[in-house]
Amino acid sequence: MSPVPDDGATLAAAPLPGPTGPPEPEPPAATSRGSRLFRREAWADAVLPTILLRGVVLLYAFLAVIVLESGALGGRSFLEIWNRWDAPHFFEVAQVGYVDPARIVLFPLLPALIRIGSLVTQPLVAGMLISFVATLAAAAGLHRLIRMDHPRLVGRWGVLAMSIFPTAFTLIAPYSEAPFLAFTVWSFVAARQGRWPAAGLLALLAGATRIQGAFILPALVIEYWLARRRVDRDASWLLLAAGGPLLYLAINAQTFGDPFFFIEVQRDVFRVSTVAPWTAFANALHGALAFEPSRLWATVYLAPFGAICLLAATTVWTLVGKGSRPSYAVYTGLTLMSFLTLSWPISVPRYLMGVFTIFIAAGVLARRPWLGPPLFVASTLLFALCTALFVTGHWAF
Repeated sequence: MSPVPDDGATLAAAPLPGPTGPPEPEPPAATSRGSRLFRREAWADAVLPTILLRGVVLLYAFLAVIVLESGALGGRSFLEIWNRWDAPHFFEVAQVGYVDPARIVLFPLLPALIRIGSLVTQPLVAGMLISFVATLAAAAGLHRLIRMDHPRLVGRWGVLAMSIFPTAFTLIAPYSEAPFLAFTVWSFVAARQGRWPAAGLLALLAGATRIQGAFILPALVIEYWLARRRVDRDASWLLLAAGGPLLYLAINAQTFGDPFFFIEVQRDVFRVSTVAPWTAFANALHGALAFEPSRLWATVYLAPFGAICLLAATTVWTLVGKGSRPSYAVYTGLTLMSFLTLSWPISVPRYLMGVFTIFIAAGVLARRPWLGPPLFVASTLLFALCTALFVTGHWAF
C-alpha cells in the first residue's frame, strides 16, 4: 500500500527507425486529410508499438518470476503475478467500498471502473484490461500532444520514453497510473484544440483518479488565457476540473464525517505528514547519501531522491526548453512542490508516470545522438529491474 493518496529515471533503447531529415510539419488537424494522417501516424508510432511492447513485457515478467524467484509464483496464474501491493486494495474498494478506513487514500474512479468491469469478467482481468486500454489512449494522446509542437521522430521517442520509463510496469498492473495519464494527456490535447468542455470533463476524470489531478485546473486556466487573452462564457467549462477533487472530499465527508479524513490516515497509518519543501529535500538527500548495499536503500531512499531530482530537472525544461508551454510548467511545477512537501516520498517514483512532460522532454532530448541512446538504455535497464522486483513481490514504489 502506498503511503499517500494514489495520485502516484533516466531514459533508452536503440533509436526507432524513422526519418532523419529536417522536421516535417505538423499534420493539418483542421482537415479530414490531416486527421487521417494523424490516425495513421498514431497507429504506427504510438498504438502498435505500445501493443507489441506490452506483449514483450508480459512475457519477460513471467520469465522473471520463474527464473529469479519461482516460489513467488506458487499457484498463481499468468496474470496473478501483477496482483501486488496496491492492486488488491483497489479490488477491495471496488467490492465493498471504503470499509477499511486506510483505503480512503485510494481515489474512487478506478475502483468504480473495476466494479463495472467485474460484471463481465474477473476483477483482475478487468483491472488489467482497463490499464491496457488506458495505456493505448495515453500513448495516442501523448503522440498527438507532441506532434503539435515537434516533428514526428520526437513523438516516437516520447511514446517510447513513456513505455520504458523505470516505473512503467504500473501501466500494466491494475493501478491508477494508466487511466490518470490518459485523462491528463487528453485534457491537455483538448485544451490545445480549444475544446474546453472536453478539457474540463477529462480533467474531472483525472481528478477522480489521483490527487495530482487537482493541478490540471490551473494549467488549463493558463492555456485558456494564452488562447483567448480574455474570459468568455466557455471558460466556465474549466470549472469541471474541480469536480474530481471535490468528489473525493465529498466521499471522505460522507463516509468518515471529515472531508480531510485522508490526511489523518496518511499521518496515523502511513506516517506521512506535510513538511517544508527544504526539509523534505534534505531528508531525501540524507537517505540517498546513507549508502548501504541493500534493496531497501535502493528502493526506499535512492529511487525517491532520484525521482525528485528528475522531476526538478523536467520543471526547469518546461520553463526554458524548446517546444514547452507555460501550462506544462504550471502542471509540472505544482506536482514537484506537492511531492516536496511529503515527509516520506516513498512512492514518488511511480507517481512520476502521471507527469507527461517528462516523456515530452525525453523525446526532445533523444534527438541528440550523444544523449538519447544512453538515456533510453538506462531507462530500459531500470524498467526491467523495477518490473522484476514488482512481479516477484518485492517493494517497487
